Amino acid sequence: MTVPATTPEATLAEQEMFALANDLRLACQRIARRVRFESTSEVAPHQFSVLTFLQKAGPQTPTQLAAHDRVSAPSMTRTINCMVDEGLVERVPHPDDRRQILVTPTERGNQIIVETIASRDTWMLAHLDGLGDEQLGLLRKATDILLEVSNA
Repeated sequence: MTVPATTPEATLAEQEMFALANDLRLACQRIARRVRFESTSEVAPHQFSVLTFLQKAGPQTPTQLAAHDRVSAPSMTRTINCMVDEGLVERVPHPDDRRQILVTPTERGNQIIVETIASRDTWMLAHLDGLGDEQLGLLRKATDILLEVSNA
């Protein structure tokens, strides 16, 4: 797929693939945005991203967190400072390098993760309610494919 879909050289199949890619990207973005903003959460989306990464990966340095979220180190430092002030994370000494710190979620931070995920899942369940077995089956297959694509 080296020819842009908007050029006259693009085949019908290429145009259809570009249209599918665009529609799929838009649908995923819209659903992600609605789940984030229409479900209840006590923290901003970027803070929730930090919390869930810490829960999955374990304690991280601010540099590692910045790299993971693809933000500057000063931006991540501001985020961490706010999260410390809100009691969501704490700074602990690095066991191997006393010049560094590690960031780890607090009990409150872990509780926020559980509550936010439950709220988001409840939002999604409410929007799946009423779909028929065939549609739910298609969504299951599509979800499996999307998970595969997102891990590629």
